[in-house]
Amino acid sequence: MSNAALKIGSNHPPGPIDYAQSVVDDINVFLSDHPTIQTENDAREAKPHLDRAKAAFEDVEKERDGLVRPLNERVSDINAKYKGVHNTDPKKPGAFDRIVIELKARVAAFMIKEEQRRQREAEIARLAQEEAERIAREAEAKEAEALENAKLGEIVDVAEVTKQADEAFEEFERQSRFAARAEKDTKVKIGGGFDRTASLRTVETLHLDSYGLALKAIGPNDKIRDAILSAARDHRKLHGELPAGVRATHERKL
Repeated sequence: MSNAALKIGSNHPPGPIDYAQSVVDDINVFLSDHPTIQTENDAREAKPHLDRAKAAFEDVEKERDGLVRPLNERVSDINAKYKGVHNTDPKKPGAFDRIVIELKARVAAFMIKEEQRRQREAEIARLAQEEAERIAREAEAKEAEALENAKLGEIVDVAEVTKQADEAFEEFERQSRFAARAEKDTKVKIGGGFDRTASLRTVETLHLDSYGLALKAIGPNDKIRDAILSAARDHRKLHGELPAGVRATHERKL
């Protein structure tokens, strides 16, 4: 006899799992003796095992549910209390979350506006840098031309030409530094408080513009198939029939 069977009638009767184990042990013996079900008599012998298994599994589930249900209800009550004010799921914000979301939206609106202003300033600085570079290159060319002409005997104020070229390049370098700082400063950061600096981040959101094109590009896969079949069942509940492209097959099962 199995250990579970020995417990029957003792001071510690078998629990549902122990009893289910004895049922499964008996089924394993039956399966060893009957590699296949060949006759109606074999099927009749198997039927009590199926009935016992069904009852045993129901008892296992009943005990599990009895132990878990109070805990689940307690967890549900706790979640309702706390998630009602703060929920980590952004799709289901709590009461406190909605207030903070509004504050974040207002701060973000300012930061976006400020970032756009700084970007405009950075663009102006970049254009000024390009203009300063153009002037510097022209001054450099004039200096080179003046020096060449001086070699040919033309009277040229070389010192003045060189000075102008140097000043033009100094201005170009100054504008370059200014443009670099302006570009770096386009990213708005808000300090203060006691947490890390607040800054904008880019969040990607996907938009489905065409079911057909997307499905054609992605191709068949298990996730899409399961989602379509789930939606097809909902469609049948509403309209009484499966949508075009989805069919049902039926097989006989015990």
